[in-house]
Amino acid sequence: MAKPSGSATPPRIWCLPRIMVLPLICLVLLGSIGLDNRHLWPRIQESVLFTYLNSLQNGRFGTGYGNPAPDRISFAGLEPGDIVLGGWPNCAYGRFSHVGLYVGNNQVMEGYVDLGLTLQDVDHYRHYSDLCLLRVKADSRVKNRVVAYALARQGQMFYPAAFKPGERYWNCSKIIWSAYLQEGIDLDELGDLWIAPEKFMDSRHVEILYEKRN
Repeated sequence: MAKPSGSATPPRIWCLPRIMVLPLICLVLLGSIGLDNRHLWPRIQESVLFTYLNSLQNGRFGTGYGNPAPDRISFAGLEPGDIVLGGWPNCAYGRFSHVGLYVGNNQVMEGYVDLGLTLQDVDHYRHYSDLCLLRVKADSRVKNRVVAYALARQGQMFYPAAFKPGERYWNCSKIIWSAYLQEGIDLDELGDLWIAPEKFMDSRHVEILYEKRN
């Protein structure tokens, strides 16, 4: 049966621009991010973006994996405001895949996709293959305000790649960085796009209380 008039299929050439739209948008977005963060260019190998791209090239994806081997460490010596890092081998964004802010009473403020910013028991960090406990070099009054800032945002939305500006989306590291920044302590002096957990370990404002490496 003949096709009705006016229903001819458009030439395939018209589909080509549609196919190219998404890659072009991605390139424009990446270019815009790059221009807005020109200060990172001289130290790009220290940036979390470089870490991600290098991990992708070497087949490392997600938060890594490993066999739980509980550590016998006691968390009794932690103080409110301390930082707890945990990691698995083959993590895409560095040595550590997770971080929590110790708030007292054996609890840490953390971020998860399904729970948002939430309080959890610190003891679950025993199961990470890599573990590090950090203490920020600041007065206890400052750290009490840091904890209060974080607790006031309990239940707020989590987004894995939350960029540093704004208080609408959080991840496990951004809430800690932001809380200390309110007190004039920048735990990411590189000025990176977003904060990888291991960056806290590099800060001149912290001291290492304990470290376990896989």
